[in-house]
Amino acid sequence: MFQKRLTWFWIMLTTLAIIIVGRLVQLQVVYADEYHALAERILTRQPDYITAPRGTIHDRNRIPLVSDEPASDVCIHYALLDDDPINRRNYLIDFARDLRRRGDYPADYRLSEIADELETVEVPRMWTRLKAITGISQEELDARAARIRAKVAAILRACGPTVRMIREQRWRWPLAENVSNDVALAVRLELESFPWIRVMPGTRRVAHDTDALVHLLGRVGVASAARIAVDPLADDELRGLRQTDQCGTSGIERVADTVLRGQRGKIVENYDGQIIERSDPAAGRDVYLTIDLPLQEKVLELLEEAVQARPAGFRSGAAAVVIDVATREVLALASYPIYAYDEYRANYNELRRDRRRDPLMFRAVRAQYPPGSICKAIALIGGLHEGVITPQSTITCTGHLLPDHPNMFRCWIYKQYHTTHGPQTGEDAVRNSCNIYFYKVGERLGPGRLCEWFQHFGLGRTQGTGLIEESPAIVPTEEWLMNPKRAQPRRYQRADAWNFSIGQGEVTATPIQAANVAATIASGFWAPVRLCYDDTGQALGEPLAPSEHFNENYLHVLRRGMWRVVNEQGGTAYRYARMGRDDYHLCGKTGSAQTTRRVVRKRYNFEWPDGRCESIVDISLRDALAHFDDDEPRLIDTQIVELFPDMHEDEGLPAHAWFIGFTQPADTPRGGRPSGEVYAISVIVEYGASGGHVAGPVARQIAEYLLNEE
Repeated sequence: MFQKRLTWFWIMLTTLAIIIVGRLVQLQVVYADEYHALAERILTRQPDYITAPRGTIHDRNRIPLVSDEPASDVCIHYALLDDDPINRRNYLIDFARDLRRRGDYPADYRLSEIADELETVEVPRMWTRLKAITGISQEELDARAARIRAKVAAILRACGPTVRMIREQRWRWPLAENVSNDVALAVRLELESFPWIRVMPGTRRVAHDTDALVHLLGRVGVASAARIAVDPLADDELRGLRQTDQCGTSGIERVADTVLRGQRGKIVENYDGQIIERSDPAAGRDVYLTIDLPLQEKVLELLEEAVQARPAGFRSGAAAVVIDVATREVLALASYPIYAYDEYRANYNELRRDRRRDPLMFRAVRAQYPPGSICKAIALIGGLHEGVITPQSTITCTGHLLPDHPNMFRCWIYKQYHTTHGPQTGEDAVRNSCNIYFYKVGERLGPGRLCEWFQHFGLGRTQGTGLIEESPAIVPTEEWLMNPKRAQPRRYQRADAWNFSIGQGEVTATPIQAANVAATIASGFWAPVRLCYDDTGQALGEPLAPSEHFNENYLHVLRRGMWRVVNEQGGTAYRYARMGRDDYHLCGKTGSAQTTRRVVRKRYNFEWPDGRCESIVDISLRDALAHFDDDEPRLIDTQIVELFPDMHEDEGLPAHAWFIGFTQPADTPRGGRPSGEVYAISVIVEYGASGGHVAGPVARQIAEYLLNEE
């Protein structure tokens, strides 16, 4: 019996020993790295991250456009900026513990006594010296601290009521950014003995005389929560976006953000202030635009001349796009007016309120215009492909479409000269821009098929730039017209085919779409454009969309007509767009697209609950409400106060001036597919009226500059 008990006792001891040994092996071998990391986390401070320089943006000639330059930021621990005295006191107690452990204070000193000395002597001394060294006033330092507190409070609120502490409350925040080397050195020598202040190396974004590209280059700003949520580098500790990080928010800065973004540096210290881990920041990679800066500057110069040549009450804006047809690379993407890159923030409110010129608008890719007669080129190809017309068939221009209504759906020649074009083939109709011919073609196709052909030529979709600013514009399909969110949903009507065929009605286009239509006509197929590449030659922007090819026999008809528009006496652009060269010709299509006047200011009528009423004249409801300091009143109604251009109601509708075209060698067979230096060009001058007279000369001068430079 005793022997049996002894056996069980030894079994229990052995089992217990095995369990203990196994547990020790598990702790010291299996989980050794995990516990080692945990111990380091306990014994080390929060890491400091060093901002990495962004890559440089170049033009196609490798001219640097925007780059980062070295700078230094003076950063203060959030506890010293926090208006909660408990948080600041806890931080100073922790630091007091470090100082006593290091031997800076005797071991019998109480932590509270050390913290009292820090708060009453050292912290005020730091603020006094910081103001003297940086030259920043106490009021400005307080304002900057308040902005930082507001950011942290917003992040804390977003995390939910259960979260009491976030990592941003343990960061050092930049209180003085982009300080000089002398200031940075003085702060390091005098104040960096305290852990709450650090001079952190950083960078600042600098543009190199590139105002001509101000709309395209874009901006860098603080990463929003939405951007962080979809960041493709989120899993990378040193490249993923974090709260307060800078990232590209618009233009090329946004398109190429993950390429331009560098790898931040990292410094980890233990509680004795010794660096136990350090990695230096690595600069981001460079990006190369397809844009030619000298060409861009020349195009802007020509656009400015065209706008300034208009009557004072019609001067607004303009845009032009140049595409290399063979590569679909965008060589110029110009929007006028521009503004100074470095003055954006300082002058933002003034720029925003300029509703006549609208300098902030990236017209080349964002502005949607009625395309006018440039849509006739697409209607012709659609009619030929669908078999509703042939290259030889004729339609007689009668001056007006509806016999009983001579003042409706007229041809421009009837309106101006009270005559007609007579019998027209498709080629003739392009040369003469005959409305009646294209009304008939549109009627035979119907609005639905017309819209399908607009889409085949790239309207209603972005062109591949990847720019957040780029608009797809509008192809008014029946589904779009019937959308219940529209003010007046409706089905197709008979007149839609007439309007759409000449680029009026609800159809709109952007200048980059128009240029790619010209490139499509010249090459025989639609393809997306390219705007920038990374340093390995990889194209950036939208994924490549499939090309769409068209019948060469039908394109011959259109190209011959476009050659005649510019190079045959009587063509709508002959007097204005014909180049004086023997080796190259410009082929094109003019357009004068009727449009509405722009609302500049409105009167907003408000009422308060107590019956008090007030009217404010301003550019928007938001700006009108900004006039009131108290609770927002109720908006009763609005009235338009000012319209642009300055014209009388009885003068009819104003019109934008369009020209699209392409260059071709003079020995190209008439209507054949051109090769060599083939450039597609689109030009629009807002409220320019005549496409041939106003936009045509700009296109001609762009083409001459291109060919002379080549």
